Amino acid sequence: MYHDSLKAGDDEQRRDNGRAQVDLQCEIRVGTRCWRKTRLADLTPGGFQVTLLDMPTRGTPVYVRFGGIQMLQAEVCWSKMDTAGCRFITPISSYVFEHILATYK
Repeated sequence: MYHDSLKAGDDEQRRDNGRAQVDLQCEIRVGTRCWRKTRLADLTPGGFQVTLLDMPTRGTPVYVRFGGIQMLQAEVCWSKMDTAGCRFITPISSYVFEHILATYK
């Protein structure tokens, strides 16, 4: 999700590109832990921000599922207090992204 060669201005533009501010309920599985409900604060085709009480460390695999959509695999890129930024292992298609936004907004 992040590249060391990006400039500060490029990073801000990248963050805004395709980002949808959302409040979506979904289920998440962190590593080998049990599935639990949580909320996504924003969503892009490449990843999402999630709130969890016990934040996993960077690189931890996570699995996300929404009703009617196949399970999506991601990994933690950063975490701070009760929030983490995760990137999808395979970015979701624009069709799936738009479907999620239309269904859950």
